[in-house]
Amino acid sequence: MAASIRLNEFPQLPMNMRRVSRSLGFLLGCGLSRALSALALATPSALLGWLGAALLLSPTASPQDADTESAEPKPTLQAAVPAKQLAAAQDASRNARLALEAAEDALAALVTGLEDEHHALATGSPARDALLLGLTDALDVARLRYQHELDQGRPLQRGLRRKLLLEAFASSATSSDPELERLQSWVRRRVADNLSVRTELSDTGREDVDRALLQVLPPDETFAAFWNRDFHQTLPEAEVYTAALSAYEAAGAALDRVRYPERYGPSGKPAPAGMVVVPGGTYRLGPGTGWRRGLVSVKLEAFAIDRREVTNQLYAIFVDTQSIGARSALLPRGWTLDAAGLASYPSSRRDHPVVHVNWEQAAAYAKWAGKRLPTEDEWEAAAAGTKGVAYPWGNSWIPEAANGAGYASDTLPVASFFEHTSPTGCHDMAGNVWEWTSTSEAGRVLDEPSDEALNMIIRGGAWDSPREELTTRARWTAAAQGAFDHPDYARPIGFRCVQDL
Repeated sequence: MAASIRLNEFPQLPMNMRRVSRSLGFLLGCGLSRALSALALATPSALLGWLGAALLLSPTASPQDADTESAEPKPTLQAAVPAKQLAAAQDASRNARLALEAAEDALAALVTGLEDEHHALATGSPARDALLLGLTDALDVARLRYQHELDQGRPLQRGLRRKLLLEAFASSATSSDPELERLQSWVRRRVADNLSVRTELSDTGREDVDRALLQVLPPDETFAAFWNRDFHQTLPEAEVYTAALSAYEAAGAALDRVRYPERYGPSGKPAPAGMVVVPGGTYRLGPGTGWRRGLVSVKLEAFAIDRREVTNQLYAIFVDTQSIGARSALLPRGWTLDAAGLASYPSSRRDHPVVHVNWEQAAAYAKWAGKRLPTEDEWEAAAAGTKGVAYPWGNSWIPEAANGAGYASDTLPVASFFEHTSPTGCHDMAGNVWEWTSTSEAGRVLDEPSDEALNMIIRGGAWDSPREELTTRARWTAAAQGAFDHPDYARPIGFRCVQDL
């Protein structure tokens, strides 16, 4: 772009980062209420630096403009996006980007012109001397008007003193350069604000004006700091940029919703981090094998489900945040507490699914995370999708698609079968570990532990499961409670969570 400003041309200063831009295509740090985006730069010191309106504009790119997507496999639950709807959303995104680029150009050009003028006014240059002389002469006019008002017996409050100063200072404007005049006009208003706090103007002189000017334009203040104070708030170009950025972000979000409706809940909000959305609707489930049940048709509200099973690392964080006295009861089979009272497990298995947890432990984790365990029906809807496929990846068995019997002799890191996700985009819904649900053997849904000795439904199969247990329809039961010597503790059972939308 013609008026681009490079980040490395400007001194560094701390800035108030509002958010990290998804696009990493441009950087605006001008203090605008919505326009501050930041690059995740390589060093902490680089993150500190930014001139107020410096724009990293080498050519901008955004997720809504790019054809490449994240490394996650694309869910296939939804029908194909209507071509006309997609084309309209793409056109809106492109138009919003063009408008943003035009706004960036205008703002960058303005900043380029103003930086030198600011430097001249903030240092002991002829331009500053001329400004000081003009303000001092205008002060004489303001003092005469002030004395006239006193002679008329009018009460002179701060608002009137400021009005008299502004009128006199405005008459001192001499610059024919519109950009310089905007800068000087802002300076004159701030000097008037400073001087108007004085109860008398009759004893105000050049020294007072000079002190006020030093406060408004400190010689050691960078243009970046000056811009970020509030100067940018007076500029139409900044308002246009803010509006263009908002429109660009909205167009990008709208395009993403058209492209991937399965990523969004009914309110249009995206799924929480690490989760995918399972749309609401009627699902035809089963017939269940193993612990048998017939075909069922259920109506589900939209919900979000963890893309991956809960790992040892995440579960250990949960345990370590509990009180010391409560930690022992939350330890999976084979875990211990170290000398510091922290959960201990083989470090080489941090990315493996947590295993040998009972239902109460899994439910406690889910509650701590602000989630819950899925019902059996929710689990199957996420695994089989609206078409009710037999395996998470489709209706044909693929031996290399799941960690079942004969593939490995233990658990594998989550998402090891990256290309073989469920229709909703979930990993490992066949094999690796069985997964707890919140549905009891009798069909009751529980959110909290019960005093009853209940068996709960588990789904998905595990690393030691035969092929017939690795389907989206296989179901078994396991005891929700029990001591470490309970037979179900030897079964590789883990879990994932869901969240209401």
